[in-house]
Amino acid sequence: MNKKIRRKFWLKVHLYIGLCAGAVFVLIGLAGSLSVFGPELDSALNSTLKKVQLQASPSTYRSLNDIAAAAKSVIPISGKAYALVFPDQADDAFCITYSLPAQGMNQNEWHQVYVNPYTAQVTGQRLMFDTGNSFRGALMNFFVRFHYTLALGEVGRTFVGIVALLLVFSILTGLIVWWPSVGKFRQALSLKRHASIERFNFDLHKTVGFYSLIILLIVLISGVEMVFPVYVDGLVKVLLSVTPKAEARVSDTVSPTLPITLDQVVAITDSRFPDGSYKWIFFPQGERNVFRVVKRAPDEVNQTRPSRTLWLDQYTGKLLQEREPAKNAAGDTLLQWLYPLHSGEAFGLTGRILICISGLAPAVLYVTGLIRWLQKRRAKRSVKLPG
Repeated sequence: MNKKIRRKFWLKVHLYIGLCAGAVFVLIGLAGSLSVFGPELDSALNSTLKKVQLQASPSTYRSLNDIAAAAKSVIPISGKAYALVFPDQADDAFCITYSLPAQGMNQNEWHQVYVNPYTAQVTGQRLMFDTGNSFRGALMNFFVRFHYTLALGEVGRTFVGIVALLLVFSILTGLIVWWPSVGKFRQALSLKRHASIERFNFDLHKTVGFYSLIILLIVLISGVEMVFPVYVDGLVKVLLSVTPKAEARVSDTVSPTLPITLDQVVAITDSRFPDGSYKWIFFPQGERNVFRVVKRAPDEVNQTRPSRTLWLDQYTGKLLQEREPAKNAAGDTLLQWLYPLHSGEAFGLTGRILICISGLAPAVLYVTGLIRWLQKRRAKRSVKLPG
């Protein structure tokens, strides 16, 4: 197979994958761009719910016991408190999430209660999402779920993962088709001045594709890991050492006494990890379950999903298990970097802006690619028409 035939073959592969999977990529990319700054947008849209009047410092917070008690006072009897979410900013409210069986359906609703940490007063609550209806819930939460499931649940999640794999292949075939001859790299990396509309469209497609190549590959590959973690983690294990996943822990015994308080949980955690910032405290979901505390280490690159965790007996506070990023194996470190790269937070505000902009690239590539395909079809038909 000579070079011309090979290029024609890869061009067709690139075209057909792009026309089919690319349309889905446009939707995923746009939703992803909105999701990058989702927390900030959500706070701006729901400031009366999520924002509080700033006080001197977090040291003036009411106790966690008071904050949790305020939230639990408005949770319905059929509701089950799941996690205490710590604020990211000093003027943010604490959030307590809880599940609630949806009436007449075999599904759950997930709600959020917000509490002013300085007064321990509830600022309000809302439906976070409905497991049986993706279109019910908070707006920004919908965009996040649409980004990785197309609002179609687990089926959509799997579909998005398959599409991402196809798109990785499409990008690589696009690179093969783009690769210029010796001495023409500069021309291949720029837009031709004073070009026709057809040529401008072609140049725009190839230049946007090239300059967004690395970012799109990182986003797609990290996205595949989030959809198919078992398979990707298994592949990483073949190449690098990975710490075994933490087993589900249970309390040593069922005690007639009440569980330890949240303030005690924090005191125990601080004695083990005095540095860092709290992210979540997960409540025991049964009489044998445990407290799970996530407190991000100062040097963890993954800010949204930190890994430093303690598992505590809910009755005695005994440390049952811990995960310390400082002890991570090479494979753990690689996997921990995937989400920060996907969201851009690995490189701060600059990284997030780049990821946000890259979410627009699929739309540009799809539109310019579609126009290019239609132009070539028109040209072929005109040649076949009788003179």
